[in-house]
Amino acid sequence: MNVGIDVIEIKRFREKPLNKENASFYHSIFTKSELLYCTKYSDPYPHIAGIFAAKESVLKCLIRPIKMIEIEISHNRGGKPSLAIHSRKKRAVQARISITHTKSIAVAVAVTSL
Repeated sequence: MNVGIDVIEIKRFREKPLNKENASFYHSIFTKSELLYCTKYSDPYPHIAGIFAAKESVLKCLIRPIKMIEIEISHNRGGKPSLAIHSRKKRAVQARISITHTKSIAVAVAVTSL
């Protein structure tokens, strides 16, 4: 079992707006479905930061790192986050993740069994 945690300031994403100029940055980290999920909110940045923190927390659990875009965070109807790995390295990862945020910070924890 491995545990990872990450904390990030939401303003880091506010300072890099989700627009055409920054599209390559966002598309190198987030999947299309993650960005669609975040942009359905009037203020997408706490959600973007939360998903980023979740991906970082998962990366901290892995022995061999993968790209952030290969980690996908989705949410069920109740808002509970879940994880999918889309990596050519074919690793099986069972994980539980939790994401929370305030107006200024986002925090995520991942617990994995490899």
